[in-house]
Amino acid sequence: MKTITSAKINRAIKHLDLEFVHARGSGYSYFLDRETGDQAGDSVQVCYLHQLSLERWVQEAVEALRAYRSDLPHNLS
Repeated sequence: MKTITSAKINRAIKHLDLEFVHARGSGYSYFLDRETGDQAGDSVQVCYLHQLSLERWVQEAVEALRAYRSDLPHNLS
């Protein structure tokens, strides 16, 4: 199993202009719009980053961005 880190997630979602934030010990993570600092979408409820694959973290970021910005195309990945 590959080790999932916040840095790896942030590199994988850089093209979305989002920043990944993990509230360690609280059991949730979320994405911030890098330009405004606003939270994009809902929180992702996981205790450990490795509970999701890196590909799934990217999917979660895309879904958060779609919820945050309704003007985005559906084929965004």
